[in-house]
Parts: sequence; structure tokens; C-alpha cells
Amino acid sequence: MAVNRGKQFEEQICEAFEKVPNTSVTRLIDPQNGYAGVRNICDYIVYNYPKQYFIECKSCYGNTLSIFSNDPKKKYGAITNNQWEGLAEMSKIKGVVAGYMIWFIDHDRTIFVPAQSMIVHRELGAKSFNIAKQWDSDCIEIKGEKKRVLFEYDMTEFFRKCTSNEGAM
Repeated sequence: MAVNRGKQFEEQICEAFEKVPNTSVTRLIDPQNGYAGVRNICDYIVYNYPKQYFIECKSCYGNTLSIFSNDPKKKYGAITNNQWEGLAEMSKIKGVVAGYMIWFIDHDRTIFVPAQSMIVHRELGAKSFNIAKQWDSDCIEIKGEKKRVLFEYDMTEFFRKCTSNEGAM
């Protein structure tokens, strides 16, 4: 059976959030192909005072994560229409941080990109989020200690940056 790096990454992110004291993590069901009509906007809903987080995990090889598709049924590339629209809507709520935790496998880097930053890039004509070129002040690099392939992350700094307006607002 093939190893699914994306699922492993999701598990690592969940474990990292759960290690932070006084944090609630809810994993949403992730059925394949919208089984039984379930179409979640994200992988996790996390609460750490004073904010609620809607986090969608993505992993990709190479330098970019596609945010545009030529397929009329799938407008947003690697991000489903439901995720794009749902996280965009959530990001408008005061006290909510919504976005994408992206693991660039070939670069050993994980970046949190707020939904609003993705929207701005797409409106400016970007077809992908490039690890080297499209950094915003709102994006947050998630530091971790590499174990063989995956990382052990510490989300304390991520929460601090989100609540101190240093990023991801």
C-alpha cells in the first residue's frame, strides 16, 4: 500500500495542535470524492483563546500549489471550490483565522497562508502559490524538527503570531 504523505501531514498538524495546552481540535470527516454528500471546507477546526481557526492542510511537491484550474467544474486547482469559498467566508468573521497549511515537501517547509491572501493573489492573476515568490506578511512559516520524512511541529509560535497581529489575520 502506498504511503499517503498528505494524510500523514494532516496527522502531524493535528498532533501539534493537540500538544498546545488549552487548545481544542476537531477533525472533520474527510470522505473521498464527497462521499455521501459530505463536503467540508477544511480538515480542522481549532480553538485557542482568543481565536478560532479553520485549517485546510495541503501538501505538494515542487515550488507551487495550484490555485487555478482550467476545469470549469474545479475553478481552484488543488483547492476544492467548497474549500475556497468556505474558508473565504469564514475569514470575514471577527476572531476567526481561516487558511491553508501547506507543506512544500521538496523544500522541507510548511507555510500557513490565510484564505484572504490566496484570494488577493488569485485576483492579481496568480495561478499558483509559489514558495519562493509569493510571500505576504500574513503568511507564517511553521517551524518544526524534521524526523526522517515528516516534522514534529510546535504550534505555540503560530498561535502567538496570529493573536499578536504579526501574521495570519
